Amino acid sequence: MTLAFSRAMAIAGALGLLVIGAAHADSFKVLHNFGGKDGLAPTGIIQASDGKLYGATTSGGAVNNCLPPDGCGTLFGMDLSGQFQTLHVFHKTDGFYPSGLVEGPNGKLYGAAREGGQKSGGGGGVLFSISPTGADFKIHHRFVGGSDCCDGARPQPGMVLAADGKFYGTSEFGGDFRDVDHPGFGTVFRFDPATNKITYIHSFQLADGNGIFPNGYLLQAKDGFIYGTTREGGSAGGGTLWKIKGDGSGFQVLAQLPNLETHSGPIQGADGSFYGTDDIGYGSVYKVDVAGNLSFVNRFDSADGKGLFYPVTQISDGFLYGTTEEGGLLDPQGGDIFRLSTEGKIRILHSFDTDVPQEGFIPNAKLIQGTDGKLYGTTALGGKKRLGTIFRFDAKDVGPVKTVSAPKEMQSGTSTRGKVTLFKPAPQGGTVVNLNAGFGAITVPATVTVPAGETTAKFKIDSMKIGAQATIRIYGSVNGQGLRTVVIVNP
Repeated sequence: MTLAFSRAMAIAGALGLLVIGAAHADSFKVLHNFGGKDGLAPTGIIQASDGKLYGATTSGGAVNNCLPPDGCGTLFGMDLSGQFQTLHVFHKTDGFYPSGLVEGPNGKLYGAAREGGQKSGGGGGVLFSISPTGADFKIHHRFVGGSDCCDGARPQPGMVLAADGKFYGTSEFGGDFRDVDHPGFGTVFRFDPATNKITYIHSFQLADGNGIFPNGYLLQAKDGFIYGTTREGGSAGGGTLWKIKGDGSGFQVLAQLPNLETHSGPIQGADGSFYGTDDIGYGSVYKVDVAGNLSFVNRFDSADGKGLFYPVTQISDGFLYGTTEEGGLLDPQGGDIFRLSTEGKIRILHSFDTDVPQEGFIPNAKLIQGTDGKLYGTTALGGKKRLGTIFRFDAKDVGPVKTVSAPKEMQSGTSTRGKVTLFKPAPQGGTVVNLNAGFGAITVPATVTVPAGETTAKFKIDSMKIGAQATIRIYGSVNGQGLRTVVIVNP
């Protein structure tokens, strides 16, 4: 069972899921429901130059003769209307647990499977290519595995096609350095599609504090360097953000990421800074500027999401868009889609409700913006057959709540008033806005109703007597779409 799928199942079991509920009224739409033979637990998509979406499922496919009962995974293609095609079904000898596709300069799709690839059914994964029609599946490299120095093992999703026409990627294990407990600490490799040759340009080691176990997506930044992250092993007690030239020279840690465990890899924003996600606690979106200074754009608290395993995406409006595997503004929580400004203002665009399993839940991939301007992504579970979905969402759909406001500060043991404001007047019967202040120094009513024809309504904020200053977030939402304000309670 894949790590992603087993994590999704663990979350599902803990939440006690799959009770049918009411559907949402926002722009969210499921385009495909996975059923097993076509794959299960999809893990991200790309849009290729032909306009179609392509991706992989970590499991499913030949479930009867490949890693029963889960299967080895599939590759698929789909147009924006939802017309779906299975391109390839994996077996142990051609790899299993595929993830992450990249379009090559020749129009073919390149990717990696994290395990398998040897005739025995074992192995450390493969690099492969396939045409968009599903023909010409070809394995370009079979990783021997980290136990045999010095090949790589478990290639990571998110290879990048650099300006030199070559692919750059990482393997979580393998390389020149290892100990009795670890089959190598990971590598950076270069793959030339013209020669089918793979070259290792860096091996990670524990001793130097530069990080170990590289993972997630890579990028080629504006300065020409290849950038990536490690999960742990940094000298500051966490992962690292590193860079390297395509010829293997100039390796450098741009920033230590103390107490962070990143799984996603970085993106470079329009401002030149790097943005990434981590999964410690409820998770965070962090920023590293070009000088290597680390700051936090948002630390999550479960109401705005929990569990960030994939990169954020910055689209043409300048906002960062991402998903969380758990949390959100509906109960029971099944994750969410969020929009985040680079200054830290967050809006929850869609909350996945595990009482509405047909919509899918546990979103588990980097969002992409299609040529139609819409956002596309996948969920690990849910859908009509409860094995994952491909979905579409309109990034412009921010919900009915315009603002939630309150005094910036209040004295503990006192009361004050907050206010919710809608974008347009409430319809007949009014609009019920859900309120949430979590567990802390203040309480708010569960709901406030904006009367018909009005755009605002006030609500009471009560604070208990406390001995230390507290910062409290108050959320206002309708059908899982909303935003927050912050109140500082002084003792």
